[in-house]
Amino acid sequence: MQEPTDEVLINCWHDFLQTPYGQSNVPDWFDKLQAVIQTQESEDEPSEEQETTREEWMILSDLNTPFDNSEQTPESTYDWHRDRVDYSQQQIQEMPTWIKTNKEEYTIDEQYVVVDINSFSEMQKLAYDIVKSHFDDISSEKEPLCLIINGVAETGEGYLINAIRNLLQSKCAVAATTGKAAYNIRGVTVHSLLKLPIGSRGKKDLTGQSLCRLQESVNNIGYIIIDEYSMLGQVTFGWIDKRCKQATGYNDNVFGGKSLILTGDPGQLLPVADKPLYHARPSNAVGEQGHPAYHMFDKVVKLTATQQLMTEDSTRLFYSNEQVANYNHEQLTKLEHPVAHINARQSSALAKKISSDDMSGLEPVVFLAKGARVMLTMNLWSSVGLCNGATGTVVDIIYQNNHQPPDLPIAVIVEFENYRGPVFNENQPLCIPIYPITVTSQTEIGFHERQQLPLRLAWALTIHKSMDRYWQI
Repeated sequence: MQEPTDEVLINCWHDFLQTPYGQSNVPDWFDKLQAVIQTQESEDEPSEEQETTREEWMILSDLNTPFDNSEQTPESTYDWHRDRVDYSQQQIQEMPTWIKTNKEEYTIDEQYVVVDINSFSEMQKLAYDIVKSHFDDISSEKEPLCLIINGVAETGEGYLINAIRNLLQSKCAVAATTGKAAYNIRGVTVHSLLKLPIGSRGKKDLTGQSLCRLQESVNNIGYIIIDEYSMLGQVTFGWIDKRCKQATGYNDNVFGGKSLILTGDPGQLLPVADKPLYHARPSNAVGEQGHPAYHMFDKVVKLTATQQLMTEDSTRLFYSNEQVANYNHEQLTKLEHPVAHINARQSSALAKKISSDDMSGLEPVVFLAKGARVMLTMNLWSSVGLCNGATGTVVDIIYQNNHQPPDLPIAVIVEFENYRGPVFNENQPLCIPIYPITVTSQTEIGFHERQQLPLRLAWALTIHKSMDRYWQI
């Protein structure tokens, strides 16, 4: 008797199909088998959806073939050290640490923005009066305020936030879901304020010094304003509830007894990798904590739009990375400047394969040229405008004397449109040195590092990437 191997079983089955009984009871077997094979082959082929998951830098790499020093191209013959002549040796030496040094020494003048509450619209005044009435109530039995203020662009939402901040002063903290939004309302990110976990890191209760720092930062705060709340998911909201309870010790009170005011446009994009606050089926235990917390909001004010001012913004929004890459490449080419193809330093071969999202926004390859419109991909100094989503223009690319692309530069001098911090160069008050950052990512087989400039081209963005910005008209 033959061993019942796969080959023997297949041959026996094939012989059976050739018999009259097999042909009678298993008709059209060949056609059906071919249909199954074709289906499996089509499943193995990359789908259009899989193709769109290619990161922008990958597509740009196809469009911007790195120059070969053996060929006479504008990039290979360009003197990449000519930008150094505009800076002193001391300035060049300070570039890699300039932000860190000034961040520690610079004192930001916290001034309240003057707001004329008599100029409020009817709905602005309603929202303001709700907050003021709650704040003026000194009874010990009052419940925390849970208020939502909905408003699209041009409804005066930022103006109202400033008025509420002026009213509550030291009793309130102003935060937002993104660095760009936080900067525009002169606040901080909610992750920074409440020490929320980022990605897969830190998903546990705070203890020790971390807990003490959280308690100290929110101890005297009675109200927390969170802008761009549509980007909050149930899990993040659950962590907000957990952190507030950890900070106050009032575990039986939603948000630990703190009052929350959510502002923003609920019609914006849903949170990434999380379910929206109103979803009926939370994805995990923390989401189940965020779901009922959201339902505690019993007051909603909808701001009405004022006359909109139509202005042009050079950033275009597209659905796919391919569309974004093509448009950015087109604009980069129009500059008619040599393009620096800058490779990241990677600690391992596996590090090269880790996505930019898992490396805090650092991309394996960055393409830059003088005059290029760029965007910061991480928060370097949010309070002065150097935050994730801040946009600017490349002014200079500073290299060591013995280095050039594709090496990492010492720094890239970027002129940021909304910067309001200390001056690096007196002749260019908005120009700041952006230097390579090192980020570590943990995988199942260990830790991996990537060093790269926290910059990306910003003539075009995908719609989701644009949500890291707060469109200010």
